[in-house]
Amino acid sequence: MKEAGASMNIDDVVEKFSTTPFLFLGSGITRRYYNLPDWKGLLEHFAKEVRGDDFAYSAYENKAIKIGNSAGLLPKVAELIQTDYDEKWFEDASIRTVDADILDKIKTGLSPFKAEVASFIKRKSCVVGKYESEIQMLSALSVKNIAGVITTNYDTFIEEQFHEYTRYVGQKQLIFSAIQGVAEIYKIHGSVEAPESLIINEQDYLDFNRNSAYLAAKLMTIFMEYPIIFMGYSISDSNIQKIIRSIVDCLDEEQIRLLEDRFVFVEYQQGRVGAEVSPYTIMINDKPLTMKKIVVDDFKLIYKALEGKKAKLPVRILRRFKQELYDFTVTSVPTASMRVASIEDDRVADEELVMAIGKYNDLGPRGLHGLEADEWYRNIIIDDIGCSADDLLEFAFDKLIKQNSGRLPVNKYLSQATGTYPRCVEAAERQDFDFIISKTIKKNCQRLGGYTSVKQIWANEKESLQRATDLIAYLPENMMNVDELESILKEIFNNDVNVLQNSIPAIRTNIRRLIMIYDYLKWGKTKELSD
Repeated sequence: MKEAGASMNIDDVVEKFSTTPFLFLGSGITRRYYNLPDWKGLLEHFAKEVRGDDFAYSAYENKAIKIGNSAGLLPKVAELIQTDYDEKWFEDASIRTVDADILDKIKTGLSPFKAEVASFIKRKSCVVGKYESEIQMLSALSVKNIAGVITTNYDTFIEEQFHEYTRYVGQKQLIFSAIQGVAEIYKIHGSVEAPESLIINEQDYLDFNRNSAYLAAKLMTIFMEYPIIFMGYSISDSNIQKIIRSIVDCLDEEQIRLLEDRFVFVEYQQGRVGAEVSPYTIMINDKPLTMKKIVVDDFKLIYKALEGKKAKLPVRILRRFKQELYDFTVTSVPTASMRVASIEDDRVADEELVMAIGKYNDLGPRGLHGLEADEWYRNIIIDDIGCSADDLLEFAFDKLIKQNSGRLPVNKYLSQATGTYPRCVEAAERQDFDFIISKTIKKNCQRLGGYTSVKQIWANEKESLQRATDLIAYLPENMMNVDELESILKEIFNNDVNVLQNSIPAIRTNIRRLIMIYDYLKWGKTKELSD
């Protein structure tokens, strides 16, 4: 590797971008914003859980060096720890922290080690206060300034900041999906939301590397069309070099030169004042790859520069247009946002092809295939979709219940429908009060303090929507007055009709939970009693 001179600034780098960039994010991002450990730190924690002494990790590392490591040292260390940890987990219930749904997965073959790694990361994911304004800047960029994200991180930081991006988890899902290349998140090493997807041990990496050519082919268009900003990695990181190598191996010298102004590597240097920008060359096999390297302490400098590169439309809308056109091309069936005249219609010239966007009732019932979950929830409170309950259950339910992990309020629509919908009834019967309230909430009911009613909590805590909507869910079922709950939910939506889309994830989750409770108490429980 070699470094060259030539001084420039961050704005100069961004100005050369022909379009909004993709971010390629590594563990340094969530070490910074969530204070999560790096890969070695994660393994050190679990090694100590197995052996209970300060030299536990060193013992595993020493063994990995002696026996060899075909996929690298850390994957072999992870394999050795996983073997011992899984055995101990089954023998020692005191180290188990996972929820009941994950326990069921372990019964069918999920490694306890991967399950507990996911659980550990979830528990430890908490925003570092001094970086809140920096995170807000990054989140704001997601609307029009970032085309998409590729990450090897397991945690959910990116999804929580880039709210309306479509997520693909794992190499396999990405390879077999029709990606649109905009407003998407590619979690190529898996996600804590699906512990079985985590790429962490030696066999995982061998399998990942074996299929890297397929992944490279899938990502090739993105690497050739978009600037790529690498953040949260060391420039010598073996994982990132393998991924870059799999891309570069498919390119000729002329194509590699095109990457010079598209590849930007951000390096963190504590205490650095301002930014240092310079060309940087790495050798990929025998091919030189030159990129721009930006050295900073303050990531706001990067985000501020990216504010100057903006798409004309929100990237989520661009993705929606691409997806709608793709779906119509494949199926020839108009979707929620598209009306298409016959290709042979003489009234429509080729240059006049139009995508018509309107309300669901303007586009007809089949347009409900494009209904979003937030709209489904909101309609339960303010009835603003303008379609019948039968249409909602027939055309929107199946997609939304799958997208929302089997959780979707449906009792109101069933009470209004004239048709018969067995799958909807089955979902409604499963979603009683105990189903809606998580085990965490049940275990921590003491958080209520002296509160005994929905109205009382709202009167005293409404200045903080997050705290108020959180506390209400801690009320036991016999204290949950449905009329009071209805009044509060209507007030929330009257104050901001798009509160579910505009709020942070925690508030959105809280409000959705309250709507599920309201839907069950008002229409589901009443039906149970009448039956």
